[in-house]
Amino acid sequence: MDISLVAAKILGTYLVISGLFLIFRGKTIPNLLKDFFGHPAIVYLTGVILIFLSSLLIIQNNVWDGSWRTAITIFAWLVLLKGIAYIFIPETLHKMVNKKILGALNIYGLVAIVAGLSLFYIG
Repeated sequence: MDISLVAAKILGTYLVISGLFLIFRGKTIPNLLKDFFGHPAIVYLTGVILIFLSSLLIIQNNVWDGSWRTAITIFAWLVLLKGIAYIFIPETLHKMVNKKILGALNIYGLVAIVAGLSLFYIG
């Protein structure tokens, strides 16, 4: 099976589950973020894991042809940048998440579900 199809199914499943969590349990996010960013070692390890996994995906699927495979490549690059941010600027990332994201969790959840179902259907 093509790596792009596998990535689409995995990312689609992840996005649907994350979207459902944001819609139904979004009120727990501030507590989760407080606990998460309160442990610098966990933040660092999360950054390392995100860099490792996104690098694997970028190496296997760095496609810029304008098709649905490009969406997976963009997602992988965004995850790589997030991993780098966790390692080098976790305080800034924490402040940015608190101010901008917490107000519209239901909208982000709905967008994640639609994007996830689209990727899963393609895969």
